[in-house]
Amino acid sequence: MVTLGEKIKKLREDANLTQEALADMLYVSNKTISSWEVNRTMPDVNMLFKLSSLFKCNLYTLLDNNIYNNEPLEIEVKLKIDESDYKRIKKLLESKSDNIKEVKEIDTYYLTHSAKYNQECLRIRLEDNKYLLSYKCFDSENVRCEYESLIDNFSNLEEILYHLGCKKKGVIEKNRIKIMYKDKYEFSLDIVEGIGLFLEVEVKRIEYKKEEEIKKLFELLEELNIDINKITTKKYNEYLEVI
Repeated sequence: MVTLGEKIKKLREDANLTQEALADMLYVSNKTISSWEVNRTMPDVNMLFKLSSLFKCNLYTLLDNNIYNNEPLEIEVKLKIDESDYKRIKKLLESKSDNIKEVKEIDTYYLTHSAKYNQECLRIRLEDNKYLLSYKCFDSENVRCEYESLIDNFSNLEEILYHLGCKKKGVIEKNRIKIMYKDKYEFSLDIVEGIGLFLEVEVKRIEYKKEEEIKKLFELLEELNIDINKITTKKYNEYLEVI
């Protein structure tokens, strides 16, 4: 996986800029640029937007290896957090919202016969006694597509996938607390069995251009004192080993 620091370095080099030149453009020190590029530290939200503007790329291009330069289907971020973060954020959000739902999700992931699995996600989710089949991929134009369908027979579908050459990758179980904030942002606090604690924040109501929505999302994280240095682009299925 390409790191944020490696992306910044490549963008800088592709623009024929030295670390000193980039530092001057951003009004920071050479040491700051060097620290970013070796992933010792991470730019704050304002610097991320300055970098995306300077290099004329989508902010998600910097943060997510699978977004490229196209607009994302979803506007969301995921953070890997610790127990103190989890408790603080949960208490804060519960004090500001009464739209709270607790669910148990069991996700079974599959490898397709395609060689593009790093760009694909095939999953069956069990939630509220319902099974949902999801498939996410990029089309020939590198636009992300997502397809979902309710299913009523998990065993039969598993047999179909098996005969189509899809191999089970593994199962992720998580307890999720969903909290709607300002009727716009869905916060999901996840306890993922055997992996850890995570926070996902998704924009559920799009009101502005996507770049503006992304900016407002990051400003909200700062407002709630949520450390963006804990953002991760690693997906849950990437924690799995092939069975």
